[in-house]
Amino acid sequence: MGPWNTRRRWLRASGASVITLLAAAGCAMGPEDFGPQVTSSAVTEGSAITQFRDVLSPYGTWMDLPEVGWVWHPDAKVVGADFAPYATGGRWVSSDWGWTFESDWNWGWAPFHYGRWLNKPSVGWVWWPDSEWAPAWVDWRWDESSIGWQPQPPPGLSIGLAWNFVSMSDFLRPEVGRFRVPPERAPALLRQTQPVGEHVVSSLGDFWNPGPTSAEVARVTRQPIPLAEPMTPPTGHPPRAASGTDF
Repeated sequence: MGPWNTRRRWLRASGASVITLLAAAGCAMGPEDFGPQVTSSAVTEGSAITQFRDVLSPYGTWMDLPEVGWVWHPDAKVVGADFAPYATGGRWVSSDWGWTFESDWNWGWAPFHYGRWLNKPSVGWVWWPDSEWAPAWVDWRWDESSIGWQPQPPPGLSIGLAWNFVSMSDFLRPEVGRFRVPPERAPALLRQTQPVGEHVVSSLGDFWNPGPTSAEVARVTRQPIPLAEPMTPPTGHPPRAASGTDF
């Protein structure tokens, strides 16, 4: 059994909503030629990897990592050598479902709302595909001077510590990644800040964290809150707060 098949237990069987989105954009959904990294025998119709392949292939490379399976690695010529997911090439805006990363890239709706990220030392940041939607798959920490977020890894894996911190005065800026504090300050900020937000149950049973409320951020920053356009989660029923999981 190949690496992808052994990890199918992590993936969601229903990807109809994502297929609909891609079909509307004119993307092919069949399991034929996926590119040099993936053969048609390695994927099945409806799997998360086939849903996103045509969208992301022009902007990076699909590769098979032994511990993870098929992942997508963004091209440094597209995202920059110091790319960090949920930081580079976008900003945080408030949505009906929590803080969501508004990407500057037209393909950003895929890897910043679906799937998870992990940082492999020999490769860099790679994206693991999944068909479950969230405003952002991240965890949050803050105090009244700093705020931090870290991508959530694929189920059962760890990415160690990969926190992005910015001052509260910089949190709402466009290109928020340009204002990250130096990595060597992260350990001190981890001790200084506290977890914030509550776990929200997705339609298929996963959890995301919406982060601090927009009212709290407005109070601390004294800045207008940028708002996302009204959105409805495309995968299943509206999410709900998970009882007993508040931080």
